[in-house]
Amino acid sequence: MPDSEEPPRQPQRKKRPSPVSSAQALRERANELARAASVEARPDLSELTPKAAQTLIHDLRVHQIELELQNEEMRRTQDALELARTRYFDLFDLAPVSYFTVSEAGVILEVNLTAARLLDVPRIALVKQPLSLFILREDQDVYYRACRQLAKTGKPQSFELRMAKGDGRPFWAWVEATTAHDDDGSPVWRMVMTDITFRKETEQALRAADRLREGWTFYRQIAESLPQLVWTSTADGAWDYVGPQWVAYTGFPAEEQLGLGWLRQVHPDDRALTVANWNKVVAAGTKFDAEFRIRRYDGVYGRFKSSAVPLRTASGEINKWFGANSPMEDLGHLTP
Repeated sequence: MPDSEEPPRQPQRKKRPSPVSSAQALRERANELARAASVEARPDLSELTPKAAQTLIHDLRVHQIELELQNEEMRRTQDALELARTRYFDLFDLAPVSYFTVSEAGVILEVNLTAARLLDVPRIALVKQPLSLFILREDQDVYYRACRQLAKTGKPQSFELRMAKGDGRPFWAWVEATTAHDDDGSPVWRMVMTDITFRKETEQALRAADRLREGWTFYRQIAESLPQLVWTSTADGAWDYVGPQWVAYTGFPAEEQLGLGWLRQVHPDDRALTVANWNKVVAAGTKFDAEFRIRRYDGVYGRFKSSAVPLRTASGEINKWFGANSPMEDLGHLTP
């Protein structure tokens, strides 16, 4: 992983010369300039009065102090700049979002550590690589259209697209891009990238659930309009829905008959065989056909023919069972 292969880079702080060596170098340079100056330009100190000489010495001392103060201020400014630069690199590298600097040709010029983690590629291996190398072919046009708009208008661009990590694993990314200039004035693009895979997967799951809910509502309306006692179960055979017909016939609330609760309404003499047949069909994934007696709300048992079929996914796996119990005789004339 990039975060283990390459720790955050820290700016290299230049070793500051000591005050003594700096002063010596400055004095030697001053001596060289003084020797190079013309004799006529040098003042004739022999003509100075003692008072004028004292004034000149005082002025030189004041000037020397001013230079020392300026030098110290410059050192403090340099330290502050180096500290700010260090903080900038820390913020840049350890930011929770991915930063890219990309040339107009689409080549990665600079990238932070978070971006290297996102792409699962060492940072040193990302620099000078085309960013499009990590964009899925299906979304290349999205990226190029945004780049053209950025170059044409200079206005910030925001877009989402599918990308791939270094090992080919796809993910969704949200990108915000703006124009800028590098140190030599050349135009570059600054890009902020965020992984939105979880959000996209959630949206897709919600849309699929909406479609399933709409489909189930349609079929539920049809099922509840039938005269049979309708029900459904999960793939493992546990009932998860009983229609209003079953509830009205048995007289028990639907929630008490979910799972295996419905078996309490089956005649005791039919119960063991019914359970064995149902478990066998669920294990084999075949159609269920059986006959057994079901207790009515007034204690009368009626004989029913029960049928259930498995509902399969596109890959052929059973994800639900749909069943219905049809009366085999006039329920109004049945006896216990």
